[in-house]
Amino acid sequence: MDTSENLWIAVVIALAVGFIVGIIVARLAPRLSGGSASSTQAQLESLQLRFEEYQQEVASHFNTTASLVSRLNRSYQDIQEHLGQAAVELAPDEMTRQRLLAALDQDSVPDSRERVEPVFDSLEPPRDYADKTPDSPGTLSEEFGVKRT
Repeated sequence: MDTSENLWIAVVIALAVGFIVGIIVARLAPRLSGGSASSTQAQLESLQLRFEEYQQEVASHFNTTASLVSRLNRSYQDIQEHLGQAAVELAPDEMTRQRLLAALDQDSVPDSRERVEPVFDSLEPPRDYADKTPDSPGTLSEEFGVKRT
C-alpha cells in the first residue's frame, strides 16, 4: 500500500471515531446538565426560603418595637398623671400647685415655636486661598509676590 492510502484510511477512521464520540456526548449532555440544574434549583429554593424567614423576622422585630414604644408612651402618660395628682394633693398652697402643674404641662408638650439655633451658623469653613485686597494682585497673577525695587 501506498502511504497516501494509509493516510486516507487513518483520516476516515478518525472521522468515524469522532462522529461516534460526538453522538455519545450529545446523548449524555442533557443528563449531566440536568443534575446541575436541579442543584441550582435547590439552591434557589433554599435562598427563597431564607429570604422569606428574614422578612418574617423583620416584621416580627418591628411589631415588637411598636408594642414596646406604645408601652413606653403609656408609662410616660401614667407618670405624668401621677405627678399631676401628687402636685394637686401635696402642694402646700395654690400658687405652688399652679407652678408645678404648669411645669408638668410644659414638659409634656414640646413648644413648636421654640427653635434651637444651630451652633455652627456663625462659623466659616476653612479657606484654601488667601484673602485678597481689591488693589493687590491675586495669587495666580504673574506679579504676585514679586517685590518692585
